[in-house]
Amino acid sequence: MIPVRATFEKRRRAKYISHLDLMRCMQRAFRRADVPIWFTEGFNPHAYLMFPLALSLGYESGCECMDFRIDGEMSMQTAMQRLNAVLPEDLQLVKVAPPVRKHTDIAFADYRVCLDVSEGTAEELRAAWDAFIAQPEILVEKKTKRGTAMVDLKANAQILMVQTLQDGLWLKLRMPAGTSVNVNPSLLMDAFTASLPEGLRTGMLRAERLAILCADGTDFV
Repeated sequence: MIPVRATFEKRRRAKYISHLDLMRCMQRAFRRADVPIWFTEGFNPHAYLMFPLALSLGYESGCECMDFRIDGEMSMQTAMQRLNAVLPEDLQLVKVAPPVRKHTDIAFADYRVCLDVSEGTAEELRAAWDAFIAQPEILVEKKTKRGTAMVDLKANAQILMVQTLQDGLWLKLRMPAGTSVNVNPSLLMDAFTASLPEGLRTGMLRAERLAILCADGTDFV
C-alpha cells in the first residue's frame, strides 16, 4: 500500500464545484482511471480520500491537496497520469509525493483577492480600505459547529499586500486555517463592503488560494 499526497489545481469553471461535489468527482475519477485505491474497512467500506483543507465555493487554487492510498503495484506518477486523463481540464493534478506533514500542522493559508469598483473610484476604495483595516478591532459573527461566536478579524488577518488598480484593489491576505482556527477571507471582505459609505460600492471579482502553510511558515505541500 502506497500513501500519496496529490496537489491539484481548481481553476476557472471548477471553482463553482462545491467541496461535496469535488469529493464525488474524485471518487468517480478513480473508478474511471482504474487506479487501485485503498478502501476503508468495516460495515460500510468506502474509498479513502482525505482533503485536509476545504476550499470555499468560488475560489480558485493551484495548491489544493488530497491524500489517498494506492492498493497495488501502480506507481504514483502512473496514477496521476491516469487521473488527469479522466478529470476535467480545470481540475488537474500537478504533483504527487509521499505525505510528509500531518493535517494538524496546517496553520495558515494565503489568498489573493481582487475587489472591483461598481460605484466610486479605486482611490476612494483604497482610502476606505485603509480606514477599515486601521480600526483597533473588526468584530464579526462566525458560524461554528456549536452555533456562533464573535471573531476579531483584525487580530486574525495578516495583510501582506495592497495594490491599487485602475478599477479596484488587489489584496494578499494570510488567514488562520486548520483544525484549531479557520477564518474564511470572505468574512473580512463582507465586513469591509458592509462598512462602505453611500456612493461607494465594491464586490469580490476574483479570489484565489495561493498557499497552505504550517505554523513555521513552510508550505504544507
